[in-house]
Amino acid sequence: MAQSLEITGFILSTQHSALSTLLYFCGQSQPDCLRKKPRFNMNESLAATLGELQAQIYWLHDALKFAELASAAATIYMKLGYTQQQAETAGNLISQAYQFADDAANAQKAGDHDREIQFYQQVKDKLIQVETTLNYKNTIAIHQMQWWMHFRHRRKIQILLHLFLQHLKAVGLINLFTAIKLTYFLMEIVRVHKSRDIETTKNNAIKYWAELLKIKPPQYPYLG
Repeated sequence: MAQSLEITGFILSTQHSALSTLLYFCGQSQPDCLRKKPRFNMNESLAATLGELQAQIYWLHDALKFAELASAAATIYMKLGYTQQQAETAGNLISQAYQFADDAANAQKAGDHDREIQFYQQVKDKLIQVETTLNYKNTIAIHQMQWWMHFRHRRKIQILLHLFLQHLKAVGLINLFTAIKLTYFLMEIVRVHKSRDIETTKNNAIKYWAELLKIKPPQYPYLG
């Protein structure tokens, strides 16, 4: 029991330190450790492809082109080595999750809190189905749903927390610093996307995938 409490305390203190680091990073224009240009490696071309697809998904969502969004998401998973059936199923589910998130945003604007929460529950259900399709062991759907919701409510700290937990649970504590960097790059994507800067969004997405592909995580943190 005592050992379990010690482990729990260590994890909590680690998350607190990591979040403090992230908060510092997000107050900087670009931390030195993230500004360095990565050396060429075999994954560079794949990272560029995945980053461009990820950026496309955000713009397809803005344009309400959900069929094309599903196709782009499916292509990401095929590039990551999943079967065509898994990829297409995941892509369609992610597209549906985006649509439910939009329904939740409309309910929020109408002041219907209960209906908003119901739609976000459907978002989470769709993302859990994605995890099942891709055979994910650690569920991170709740964190994806939560940061989407907090983004709509402009709650920066909560966005940061759930993005970090989503990545930490996927890549594991052994890759803590990678989780911090991935969270930073996604926060930058979120920040820049609001200004509709597609080129900078794409560049940050490429950095995100370049960092992620350096390791072999137990599962990918990407759920759309």
